[in-house]
Amino acid sequence: MQSISAAVHIQGPTVRYAEVERDGSDVDLRRFGEETFEVDIARVLWGDTSPAPLDTITTALSRIFDDTDASDVGLVLHPVDAYSVLMPLPGGLSAEERDRRVAYQAALVTNTRSPGALHTVSKSVRTTVEDGETVEWVHVLAVPEQVEARMEALFAEVSGVDTTGRILSAEAAAHLMGLSEEGGALATAADDETYQLGIGQYAGHTEYALTRNGSWHHAHAAENAPTAEDQVYYAVGMLNRIGMVPDALDALVVYGSEVDAVAGGPFESVFESAPTLLDPFGRLHRIWEPDAEQPGEYVPCIGGALALSAE
Repeated sequence: MQSISAAVHIQGPTVRYAEVERDGSDVDLRRFGEETFEVDIARVLWGDTSPAPLDTITTALSRIFDDTDASDVGLVLHPVDAYSVLMPLPGGLSAEERDRRVAYQAALVTNTRSPGALHTVSKSVRTTVEDGETVEWVHVLAVPEQVEARMEALFAEVSGVDTTGRILSAEAAAHLMGLSEEGGALATAADDETYQLGIGQYAGHTEYALTRNGSWHHAHAAENAPTAEDQVYYAVGMLNRIGMVPDALDALVVYGSEVDAVAGGPFESVFESAPTLLDPFGRLHRIWEPDAEQPGEYVPCIGGALALSAE
């Protein structure tokens, strides 16, 4: 089935966007690009600065997507720009009860007085059996309602498409990691336990995306992990919490604005391999050669578009 989706990724003053077309197992990169403004856009969305620049950004997004064929345009959020929570829920809940528990837990974790003060987006990540009981692990992205209103305002002039999608950057990376390097065909596992770990390296945080057999399995983020040693420490801690050991990984990749694929020392000593660059352009079909100085910066928007096209 053919589908066309796009995603927008905000990082500081820069907006990056990508549009992909999925037709069965074939994935084509239709276009991508970026624009830079004079403000930290995330801080504008959270109300830390004047909302005046929103009009300029809204106009730019309207121009970018004026001729889009996409049915969905999503917004990719970093874990430091939203509340990001993985929570366990009992299996078999009704939709109403599931939503009630998600809203309550999100309010509790974020110390928000009323669940109604938050805008939440939840997504099932995996289902496990623990002590004989089925447990559904659900990822929740939450922001205050006034922040969501500003996010919606970004797309106020983009017409004819659904712009309500919100995607965690680690989830976006996981969707990209689920593609092979052979031009878009979906990766398949030789057995039941094939794991990849993606490490997003940014100036203000480090994020982790774990996949199992090509599907998103877990995510984590750390705000104080500037060195390779720190990043390894948090990676091992994340794996330990979900009952995995470092040598269970089959691949280790890095992406982001501060990407350092050559810092292999600490990684090699723990994971027995150095990380490689997660190149989003090498995993999709295209009829042109992308012109991007740092391809790892396009992982969130390209992966975000893939996440929407898979829904």
